[in-house]
Amino acid sequence: MRCPQRAGMGSMCGSEAPYLMSELRLNQNNRYQALWEFANGQSTVRTTPPTLQISRTNICNFQCVYCTDHRVGNEIPRTKNEGETWQRLLQLIPRSETLSFHGISEFMVDPEFFDIVRRCGEAQVSLFINTNGSVCGPRYYVDVLAGYPGRLSINFSLDAATPETFLRMRGSDFDRILRNIRTYIGRFEPRRDRTWLSLSFVIMKSNVGEIPAFVHLANDLTVHAVKFYRLHEYPGLDWEIPTKAGPLFNYRSECAGHFVEEFNQKIEEARRLAEEHRLYIELPACLVESKAA
Repeated sequence: MRCPQRAGMGSMCGSEAPYLMSELRLNQNNRYQALWEFANGQSTVRTTPPTLQISRTNICNFQCVYCTDHRVGNEIPRTKNEGETWQRLLQLIPRSETLSFHGISEFMVDPEFFDIVRRCGEAQVSLFINTNGSVCGPRYYVDVLAGYPGRLSINFSLDAATPETFLRMRGSDFDRILRNIRTYIGRFEPRRDRTWLSLSFVIMKSNVGEIPAFVHLANDLTVHAVKFYRLHEYPGLDWEIPTKAGPLFNYRSECAGHFVEEFNQKIEEARRLAEEHRLYIELPACLVESKAA
């Protein structure tokens, strides 16, 4: 069997690295080089990661009840990635095909974030952004995101289907966030074929009953996908704090092991509703036995 080969590029299975192809973008060449290095078991590589997840800052404008900021003994400051390290990260953008902004922060509150998005656009990077939907205005959705030249994926993290539960989980105005999301979706309509929109929901005892309503909400908003995740149960995630709605939030009591039967029922109902609405859905597995800690 002959090894795949293209004009101007060495064999992908040979012992020598392939030549760069002038008709491809820098990030495309970088990916092909990375594939060659992997296929040939190279221990020393010249390429950079074709897919990156980076963060400019860990600053956030919400105080979600399950955020690790509440962890007992937490002294991690809210700060920015600056200096030489950040400049070196920026140099990776033109060589990346996919760039993801997803972490413990709200990237859109950073004034410099949209300059980074412009750099990604110049390199025709596929861009993935996770946001709480709180930042919305012409500068953001018209000038930058709606005009983004590459493929764009945006996830709106909500965790609730009603104002009261949203206030408890995230401490903010649910109706305002929904207006913002609808504004984004409306502005993305002309580029719908290059945009993937989703909603996400972290399942807790306080919001498990709203899972079906959340699937209906995703359908009403005309997003492509809805995603559900279990609350993390790692050691050290154990705090009790007041909320803006309802009783104290006790982290361990909110974990799925404390409501197994209802958890399983709502997971199956969400699966059925997503099929009816023809929505792509991501779900955790049903629980077999209690995981209470």
